[in-house]
Amino acid sequence: MIRLLSILLLSGVALTAAPKLEIKRVYQKVVEATGELYGSPGGIYFKYTSLDPFIMYGLEYSYDMKKWTHLYNFGTVGDNTTSPLFHWYELPPGKCFFRIKQLW
Repeated sequence: MIRLLSILLLSGVALTAAPKLEIKRVYQKVVEATGELYGSPGGIYFKYTSLDPFIMYGLEYSYDMKKWTHLYNFGTVGDNTTSPLFHWYELPPGKCFFRIKQLW
């Protein structure tokens, strides 16, 4: 009986959805006739899914997945949200990894 309960408990813990992070790239618009750029400069924004409501999260980045640097905080009301647009000059230079961390 104890074995059955522990299996059910562990399978329930394993099935809980972890927060997911999706990176969306945004390009600056171009006038087709002249080829000139207009509007906001390009960048990226983050789409978050499977979040717990009313929890503070932080977005962090790393170059080597050992030392993580904090980028910004965000709170949730529902289970999905989208970040503000980050322009290229606001982001870390070079290739890096991003992760979501539950703050408290």
